[in-house]
Amino acid sequence: MKPKTFGLVALCAGLCFCLTACNPTFQCGTWVFTGTPVGNAFPLTSSFTFNPAGCGQSCPESQDVMIQMTWVYDDNTHTNIYAYDQPQGARSTPNGWSIDRIDGAAHGYYGLQNNGTFYSGWNTPGGPGVATTLDDEPGGWGANTYFYAVDVAVCYNSSSCNNKILGYYFWSYILDSSDVGQKFITAPAWQDLDSEFQDALTAWNNWAPTSGTEDDGTGSFPHAIAFPALSDL
Repeated sequence: MKPKTFGLVALCAGLCFCLTACNPTFQCGTWVFTGTPVGNAFPLTSSFTFNPAGCGQSCPESQDVMIQMTWVYDDNTHTNIYAYDQPQGARSTPNGWSIDRIDGAAHGYYGLQNNGTFYSGWNTPGGPGVATTLDDEPGGWGANTYFYAVDVAVCYNSSSCNNKILGYYFWSYILDSSDVGQKFITAPAWQDLDSEFQDALTAWNNWAPTSGTEDDGTGSFPHAIAFPALSDL
């Protein structure tokens, strides 16, 4: 990403956090975010509790989980940083966002293992009135690195609300010139990030058939699995 584009993204993030004029994304529940940088890492917990009645829905017995997209930028080289499995951003949007996953995971749902279960150390599924919780600890980058993430709660298994998006949350931290993490913005996401998320899903789906074998130690697939169409509830 060009330095000018990066500056715009950082500026818009700051303005949308500070100004009420920014339009929020769809939310059908409440978020609780906790975390404090330690060294250059950021151990954190991001939880969403679905309240279907607040949106005029019922969604009985739905299972709610998370998808996370991330954006990592090296301000020294003015370039995005990508996971080793996607050189040059093979599964990223033109703006550098991509769906986060564990190495070898065929699915893009956060913490979903290849054996079909969610690892509780990464993502504990929830449901109406019960929080789905994402645990993460990004770190390891050099000084002057920006890390942005958007957590998206979705109905993963529901007879009436399947593949529906329930809410979006933005969180971020910055590694300063001494490579020490500083919390930046943590807040419900604003519009345009929901469109960026759809672009990240498209990028994943375009990449998935070409990924090659995905093996996370719990199971193996010949290639990554595409997402179904996801839309706001």
